[in-house]
Amino acid sequence: MAIKEEVEFLYDLERLLIERKADKPKGSYSTRLFKKGIDKIAQKLGEESVELIIASKNKKDSEVINESADLIYHLLVLLVERDIPLDDIIKEMMLRSKK
Repeated sequence: MAIKEEVEFLYDLERLLIERKADKPKGSYSTRLFKKGIDKIAQKLGEESVELIIASKNKKDSEVINESADLIYHLLVLLVERDIPLDDIIKEMMLRSKK
């Protein structure tokens, strides 16, 4: 089974976030989140979740798409901060789909 380019992008982003966490380059939004720690990252994830919920009640699909992208990005930041590989989440979802 070939991994689609769109899915591979998530792995590329995960790798970039791991680098940002380690190197903390100046000017990077991800660096700012990592420097502020888990409380700030969790807060941003919560904010993006609420924004997605609100967007889902509106008529514009573009709002749902934009807020979903923000949510997934912040989720990946949280996972990287906690050293939890994206693969672990995917494996869990696969296990659940078999129940």
